Amino acid sequence: MKLTSVLSLVLASALSAHAARQPAQPPAGSNWQHVQALPISASIYVKAKHSHSKCILKSADAVTLICTRGKEIVYQRVDIVNIKIPRHGRSTLAGLAIGAGVGAALGAATGGDPCKTTQGFCADVASRGETAAFSGFLFAAIGAPIGYFTDFTRSTVYRAP
Repeated sequence: MKLTSVLSLVLASALSAHAARQPAQPPAGSNWQHVQALPISASIYVKAKHSHSKCILKSADAVTLICTRGKEIVYQRVDIVNIKIPRHGRSTLAGLAIGAGVGAALGAATGGDPCKTTQGFCADVASRGETAAFSGFLFAAIGAPIGYFTDFTRSTVYRAP
């Protein structure tokens, strides 16, 4: 029980520390001014009608967006479907938290008594709390890279009307 509390405390402090390091979010809503307000060299995902790319913002004016990915890519505003900002750190922490929660719940549900007898022999099996803690750490270790590579918490800056 104490290990679960410690794990929760560590996770909460990591999430709050990560939130404090996040740069200022673009204004609410999705319009082109938000794209123009992004800092030069920001990493972005651009989805256009006929292509998509992860690139580094070079410039954005009223009708075009220019970014680089080895070479310069020019998008016309009318062709852009949406633009998103990657949030790998936030996605990693979310994946870690989800994995830890699922693992701890499964471990607690499937964990056994400290000592089960099998034909007069006492097998020293992990307790419910130990199983929950181990499963929580294991699933957190699986969830963190899944969160990072899927980047499921990326933010939409612009969505075409």
